[in-house]
Amino acid sequence: MGRGAPIPASGPGVGAGRQDDSVQASAPTGRRPREPDQRAKPARFPCFDGLRAMAAVLVVLLHTSFASGFTSRSAYGIYTARFDIGVSVFFLISGFLLYRPFAAAHIGGTQTPSVGRFWMRRLLRILPGYWAAFLVTTYVLHVTRVLPGWHSLLIYLALVQVYSGSHVGTGITQAWTLCTEMSFYLFLPLYAALMGSRRRSDRGQVRREMAGVGLLFVVGLGVRFWMLHFHSDQAYLSLDWLPALLDLFALGMFLAVASSWLTHRRAEPGWLWHPAVPWISWGIAGFLMWAVAHIGLSIQPIFHPGPLLGTEQELLYGFFAFFLLLPAVFGAQDHGLVRGALRWKPVAALGLVSYGVYLWHQAWETEYLRWTRRLYHLPLQELLFAVLSLTIVSATISYLVVERPALSLKDHIGWWTTATGRRTRPPGALGDAPVAQRPATG
Repeated sequence: MGRGAPIPASGPGVGAGRQDDSVQASAPTGRRPREPDQRAKPARFPCFDGLRAMAAVLVVLLHTSFASGFTSRSAYGIYTARFDIGVSVFFLISGFLLYRPFAAAHIGGTQTPSVGRFWMRRLLRILPGYWAAFLVTTYVLHVTRVLPGWHSLLIYLALVQVYSGSHVGTGITQAWTLCTEMSFYLFLPLYAALMGSRRRSDRGQVRREMAGVGLLFVVGLGVRFWMLHFHSDQAYLSLDWLPALLDLFALGMFLAVASSWLTHRRAEPGWLWHPAVPWISWGIAGFLMWAVAHIGLSIQPIFHPGPLLGTEQELLYGFFAFFLLLPAVFGAQDHGLVRGALRWKPVAALGLVSYGVYLWHQAWETEYLRWTRRLYHLPLQELLFAVLSLTIVSATISYLVVERPALSLKDHIGWWTTATGRRTRPPGALGDAPVAQRPATG
């Protein structure tokens, strides 16, 4: 099924990277094992804001290319029609950054993140910015179509419109991914509790974690394949629900488990540090992007592929995002042109406000098309420049006025402060991977 776009606030799906996860994860920053006194300093994944910016721009390009007519009239339309692949990037970011603190705690035998804190931070990260965008674009700009009545308003504000056949195509249409992300936020701590329910050896826990994410991957693809067999509106609607997208989150969670294990072992394979790895990884991602454009998918924004073609599309989307993320997870994060581009301040700044970019861009696209009255008859560069300019301004205002102040409320609500889980070793014991609490700003 054609996808309209993310969050994620992971993811943006909206994931983390500033970090946007509820607990800042630790990551190796050098080839040599860190000294014990250095292990108390939590490391970051500094390239993830850049990844989030890339995903957001892909989604904006997807919509502006179609609305300008570029996708339908250009030979390159088979590529721009596949820029909904940015949604997969958001979902993998969420899977990685949000599950990594749980995986690190399970493998290291340390205290797991508080479930209440996790859920509260997710709500504070997602809902205020979304509510502001929804209310302004609906009742001030009048560019968001909604169904009347208080019942409908509650459906939109609660982010459950994807589960209603009458509401799914209304409201902020790209917010279908936020509905999926919210489901993932509810699911993840429960899944993590199951994975950490009984302490095993380090290697035994890793095998359990890998088996778990492998099962999620298979379930996601299986549900999608099965649903594509049914040519009904309800079946196609279900393709945007969490069960049919678990494979994408599972790929991010796989990276989280692998990263946690290597950090716990305090070493990464030498080949992950080779300067050519980021280029090879992104080269593979580029090839997968080219491949998915040539498997015969429709260039229309909404389409219904068969089960084989739809599953192939899902696999290519997922592994594109996987190889795009790989250099941001492993290796020297402060070396190389690829990582340098992701960490470049303008790119990172765009990633910081990418959630607002995701929420606001279609409203400004609709408004600009109203002003010009040239739907499908605009140069792509004109529409893209106008939409990005207006969107970045509104996204920045949203981040500074709504999103960041809302996140600060987490420090004034303390009913969840007692963390769950258990420690099987004292903090700092040999082999523990430090997992530090920090404010979520993503």
